[in-house]
Amino acid sequence: MAKLGLGGLLATGQETKKQATAGLLGAARLEAQKDIAERQLEMQKETAIQGAQGTIVGIGAAAGAAKATGAATVGAGLTAAAGPVAIALAAAFLFKKLFD
Repeated sequence: MAKLGLGGLLATGQETKKQATAGLLGAARLEAQKDIAERQLEMQKETAIQGAQGTIVGIGAAAGAAKATGAATVGAGLTAAAGPVAIALAAAFLFKKLFD
């Protein structure tokens, strides 16, 4: 077994420290990339839910508008449209809770 002098021992220690630091930096980089990807997925999910909610409410509003066109007065038209819009809003709320 070869004997290491003080200089050899210090060099070995410095090399070990460099390797450990490089390993920790690599692990930190991977974790940061994972966190960014998770945040992006969460944002995409939220965007998809909001888009679906908008579609559901739009369908309810369209159904209410179609029903209201046959109403004699504006008040009666709003009353006729309230039901489908309320159902659409409730469906959007349940949809969000389902996928939340």
